[in-house]
Amino acid sequence: MSVMVDPELKLSHLQAMVFFALVISIAFGFLSRRTAYKRARYIIWSLVLFLLAGVGIGWLMYPFSR
Repeated sequence: MSVMVDPELKLSHLQAMVFFALVISIAFGFLSRRTAYKRARYIIWSLVLFLLAGVGIGWLMYPFSR
């Protein structure tokens, strides 16, 4: 018996941005810091900065979409 899995994963722009920011923040944290505490702080800090930058750029581009 096999389980059917939806082959298409459809993400909204916001979900894709959050997923990308999370994956890249984790990668940066593991590549750049040695201790678990510093790694966790760096992951959270870079995640917040990625999300702020993404929302900020989207906000700046909004007037041009009309």
